[in-house]
Amino acid sequence: MKKFCIMIIAAGLSTMAAAQEKFEQGKPNNDNYRYLDEYQGLKNYIDYSKYPNFKLGAGTTVNDYLNNSLVKNLTNKNFTETVAGNAMKMQSCVDGNGNMNFTTVKNYVNAATEAGLNVYGHTLAWHSQQPKGWLLKLLSDKPDPNSEQVYTEIASKDFRTSKSIGSWRSDESTYGYSLSFDATNGLKIHTTKMCEHSWDVQFLAMENIFVEKDKTYKMTMTVKGSAEGKLHSKLGDWSNGEYPDIPFTTEWQDVTVEYKGIVESSFFMLQCGDFVGDIYIKNIKFEGYKGATVPLTKEEMHDTLVYAMDKWIKGMMEACDGKVKAWDLVNEAISGGGDDGQGNYLLQHSTAYNPSGNPDATWDVGGDNFYWQDYMGDLEYVRQACRLARTYGPKDVKLFINDYNLESDWDDNKKVKSLINWIKKWEADGVTKIDGIGTQMHISCYEDANLMKSAKDHITKMFELMAASGKLVRVSEMDMGYVRGSNKWAGSIKTNQLTEAEHKKMADFYEWIFKEFFRIVPPEQQWGICQWCTTDAPENSGWRGGEPVGIWDLNYYRKHVYAGFVRGLGGVPSGIKDVKKDEVTDASKEIYNLNGVRMSAKSLDNLPAGIYIVDGKKVSK
Repeated sequence: MKKFCIMIIAAGLSTMAAAQEKFEQGKPNNDNYRYLDEYQGLKNYIDYSKYPNFKLGAGTTVNDYLNNSLVKNLTNKNFTETVAGNAMKMQSCVDGNGNMNFTTVKNYVNAATEAGLNVYGHTLAWHSQQPKGWLLKLLSDKPDPNSEQVYTEIASKDFRTSKSIGSWRSDESTYGYSLSFDATNGLKIHTTKMCEHSWDVQFLAMENIFVEKDKTYKMTMTVKGSAEGKLHSKLGDWSNGEYPDIPFTTEWQDVTVEYKGIVESSFFMLQCGDFVGDIYIKNIKFEGYKGATVPLTKEEMHDTLVYAMDKWIKGMMEACDGKVKAWDLVNEAISGGGDDGQGNYLLQHSTAYNPSGNPDATWDVGGDNFYWQDYMGDLEYVRQACRLARTYGPKDVKLFINDYNLESDWDDNKKVKSLINWIKKWEADGVTKIDGIGTQMHISCYEDANLMKSAKDHITKMFELMAASGKLVRVSEMDMGYVRGSNKWAGSIKTNQLTEAEHKKMADFYEWIFKEFFRIVPPEQQWGICQWCTTDAPENSGWRGGEPVGIWDLNYYRKHVYAGFVRGLGGVPSGIKDVKKDEVTDASKEIYNLNGVRMSAKSLDNLPAGIYIVDGKKVSK
C-alpha cells in the first residue's frame, strides 16, 4: 500500500462533482486520450515563482470570442493573453474612404479585460490588409489650378491581359459558379444554377476607382453571354452606391451605362445569381470629366501619410482606452532577401519600388498591400509609428517588432540577426525605443532526425540572439505542422493522416520549445508565448488548411499536444497559498481531480504531476 504526503489547503475545498466542458476533455470514446481529462486549464501550470512576467497567449477570432460561449470559456480558462487575428488590423477598422469603425475592437477589449485577460494589440504598421483605396486616394495627383476639365478615362481593366478581379467574391461552391480567364474572351463567369437572390453570385470586378461625389461617369463594358440577360452592378462601397443593370446579348457588344459618383474611393461589383450559363467580359472602362493634375512632392507624400498614420493610431488607442498595454508596432518588415550594404536583409517593398527582382521583397499573406516605407523611407515609417504609439498609447505601453522565419536554418538565422540590426538603426535617432521582438514561429515538426536537429539548433540560436539583444522576447504566433520524409519543403501532412506517435512527437516538440524559452531567456525579458491556432485548421482554411496546428481538434477536444504544453510549462499549477503538511494517506482509494471528476487511474503513479483529491483531502503528486 503506497503512502503519499497530503497537503491541506487552509481555504478548504468542495468535493462536489462539476461537469467538464468538452474543451476540458480528450477525444471521447478513446482510452488513449483519457489522461487528458485530468489536466487543469493550461494557465494553471505557469510557475510565476520562476517566471513572474510570463503570459500564455491565444490567437483569437474576435467574433467567435464575442458570440460563441465555448470559444470564450476555452480562452478564458486556458490563457492569460488574447490576440485578435484580424479585428485590430487597419483594414478591419478603416474603410476605403478613411472612415474608422472601432465598435468590434471596443467590445472585444472590454469583454477580454473584464474576464481578466491581457489584450495584446496586433498590429499598428504593416504593409498588408491596409485600406489601400483611401491611402492611394490621399497620394493621388493634386489638381492643376491652371487647367480646364476634359473628358478622359479614369479607370479601366482588360481581363484578357489583367487576369484578376478584386479582393472579394461570394463562395463559388455554395452558389454554383466559377470565374476564369483567357487571352481571347477575358473574364468568363460560369453559373450552374438559379440562385435565390441575384446577389448570391457577386464579386468585385474592380477596386480603387476614384470619383467625385455627384459627378456623372460613363462605364463601357465589352460583354456577351451564352443567352441574353443582364448583370447587376454597383459603383460605391459596402454602404452606398449606384446600382444600374447592364444588359447583354449573345454577340459581343460595347454596353454603356451611366453612374453618379457617391463614394470617392469606389469598387465596381457585379452580380448574376439569376442567370444560368456563361457571361464573358473583355474589358471595362470608366470615363468622366477630370482636370489636369500634378504629382505630390515627396515631402507632401510623407506629410500626407503621417496624417493618415496619426489618424489611425490615435483612433485605435482611444478605442482601446488604455487597456491594451502592448502592441506589434511593426509587422513583417524584413524581406528575407537582398542586402542593405551592411550585411542585413532589406526591408519589404513593393515590386515597383524595388524592380531589381528581390523575390522576397513583396511576400504577403493578406492582400491589399500598401508599403508605407515606399513613400516614407525605411527609417522614418517605423520612427513615426513609434512616436505616435507613444503619444496616444498608455504611458507604459510596450512596442514590439514582429516577424516570421526568425528561426530559419537555411540562412543560419540571418533574418533575426538582420532584424536586431535594423532595430539598432531605428533607435539611432536617440528618440525611438523598441521594447521587444516577436518571433512568429510558424514551424514544422520533422520525421527526419537531421531536419529535426537543425530546426531545434536554430530555434536555440534564435532565442540566444533575441535574449542577447536585451529586448523583451515573445513567441507571437506559434503553430506547428508535421513533415514526413527527408525533404524539408515537402509540405505538412493533413491532420487526418497523422498517427498517434506523430501527434505525441509534436507534443514533445512543443514541450521542448517552452523549456528552451525558459532556459535561455532571462525571466525579466520573458513576455510570453502565444499559440496562433487554438484548434486544428479546417480543410478550407486560408491558413495551413487541414493541418494539425491546434492544441484542440476541430471538435474542441484536447489533443496530445495539450500535454506537451502542460509539461513545457512545468506540469505543476501555481498560486496555492497557505499549504501545510498533514499526515500520510492511503492512495488506493478513489482519486478525483480538482473539478470533482473521478480519475480512471487507481494509483497516483499513473497520473501526471498535479494536485488531486484522495479521501476528501488534496494530495500533491
